[in-house]
Amino acid sequence: MDNPILAVIVIAAALILALFGAADMSKTVYTCEKCGHRFRATWYKFYLSGHYGEDKVLRCPKCGKRSRCVVSYDQKL
Repeated sequence: MDNPILAVIVIAAALILALFGAADMSKTVYTCEKCGHRFRATWYKFYLSGHYGEDKVLRCPKCGKRSRCVVSYDQKL
């Protein structure tokens, strides 16, 4: 980018959008496909994991298996 002000605006907008995504992510509960354990993903795992629609490929903290974890619409743990 030739314009440094534009670059700062774009980076600031990206950070703001990431913060809104992180706030939504902290409320999402996933269910392990292997053992049925329900958990919340950390922010870096949320952003770096693969996904299938709303479902994510995450490592379960209980069984340690990496599998597709389904979004639970009942948000209570």
